[in-house]
Amino acid sequence: MEYEIYYSPDAVEDADPANRGLDPRLERVVARLREAGAQYRVVDTAELSVADRQDAYARAVVPSVHKKYRVRSVFGTRKYAGTRFGRDVPALLVLEDGRPVDVYPHEEQDGTVVTITEYVERRFARAGGAESERRRELLEKMAALRREIGPIGVTTTELLREARTERGEDADGEADGDGDGRTGA
Repeated sequence: MEYEIYYSPDAVEDADPANRGLDPRLERVVARLREAGAQYRVVDTAELSVADRQDAYARAVVPSVHKKYRVRSVFGTRKYAGTRFGRDVPALLVLEDGRPVDVYPHEEQDGTVVTITEYVERRFARAGGAESERRRELLEKMAALRREIGPIGVTTTELLREARTERGEDADGEADGDGDGRTGA
């Protein structure tokens, strides 16, 4: 996963519910991404032309269509879509292979707004750095491949257990020290 953060440091609107938990310069979000070893880039929308900002907004809309949540009212109005994108309301695009797969903040179908802060805290809360993020990515890819392949008569847990045993690791993926693949004495 890669991340793109769109914002204008001088324009972030503190009172907006979509910005809940953000500091004006997004330092905590950037620090959390850095700590997790995630790849990210920060785009200052004050330096973008109107057309470039509209293009970035158009990219951000794609995941909302696929995942059936709303971004229009978060980043603008019904009449003026995207006018607040990356300015009054910072945006975090989640990319997979260079394509946007998620955007924050967004409004779920039940009306709740999922903020950038909530996503980053949830995504990286248990992360032990880049290794945990990499493991999570691999598990997501494995699940996608499994759905594509269909039933194979073995659970993912059984496959992982077998692979760890062959590599001499315990149940948590750590070397168990005696090479027999079992934990304990």
